[in-house]
Amino acid sequence: MAKNGNKFDILKFVLAILIVCIHSTKAGMILRPVFRLAVPLFFMISSYLFFLKQSTLNSKQDKYKGLKKYAKRILLLYLFWFLLLLPFTIYYREWYINFDHEKLITIARSFFFGSTFIASWFLMASLIGVTIVWVLSQLKVKTSWIIAIGLVIYVLCCIVSNYYSLISSCPRFIVAYNSYTSIFTLPFNSFPCSILFVGIGKILAERELSPSNKLLWAVLLISIMLLYVEFYITQHYFKAYYDDCFLLLPVTCICIFMLIGQSTPRKTGYDTIKLRTYSTIIYCCHGTLLSIMNSVLNFIKMNEINCIIQFAMFFITIFLSIAICELLMRLERRRYFGWLQYSH
Repeated sequence: MAKNGNKFDILKFVLAILIVCIHSTKAGMILRPVFRLAVPLFFMISSYLFFLKQSTLNSKQDKYKGLKKYAKRILLLYLFWFLLLLPFTIYYREWYINFDHEKLITIARSFFFGSTFIASWFLMASLIGVTIVWVLSQLKVKTSWIIAIGLVIYVLCCIVSNYYSLISSCPRFIVAYNSYTSIFTLPFNSFPCSILFVGIGKILAERELSPSNKLLWAVLLISIMLLYVEFYITQHYFKAYYDDCFLLLPVTCICIFMLIGQSTPRKTGYDTIKLRTYSTIIYCCHGTLLSIMNSVLNFIKMNEINCIIQFAMFFITIFLSIAICELLMRLERRRYFGWLQYSH
């Protein structure tokens, strides 16, 4: 799978498109479960590439330097977009209302455990998730135990999102959950939901797992069908408040990841590194672009947004994101603008 890096770049670009679909289309549309594959696969790719590099390092010092390099890259990327989008974030998050020390605490909590600019939660979730798994590995905790811990936490994330109605009548659980969210944030939009997928990425990077493609395709098809069954049940019987986490997502994501990783490496004839840059910038700026368009629609008093408008917003967001990407890549090659490389 290590030889298929260019295919993972292509996959990341496709996943970035799916993320835009999540935020620009209605929650109940039929492709929603497919869109929800994007974030877990992003976690797995990031983890896989990180721990693949870690597996080539021998000393603890080198591995620690590798973690620091990874953390520095994520933080610089986050800070770049945080500062660039700050005026929009202040407006859309309403940080300007009753600004005091409590608001500063809210901003700090959002920075580390939630979202500042829209959809930014993935960046810190990935960094914290990778760091937790890395530390546990250095403490000689078996990867199987890490997966088990991640699985328990992920099931809890599913319960408080798609299956919230199951525990809405349990006052003690609700009190504990509200206490947690008051300190951190919603766990399915934060680092807890990343630990399982980061652990899976670590296993795939370190072990020679090679099930047959026939088996993977069979499991994939069955898991997708069951994923849609789960989607139907949660939408019609559990009245899901959020649809971020599904129980079948890990199985489906593993099959997709391994099928791509085990496929025959091919030369694409296209600069897939550029696609990797596209995917990063699309992810970081799409939410703000969509919010700006929604503000414009509200300003012209267009309150009902139909499917045609949603599709238009989707394509405009992709177009503007790629245009921003091209602008940043051209500017960063100019003198005094090298710092723009931190955008991706």
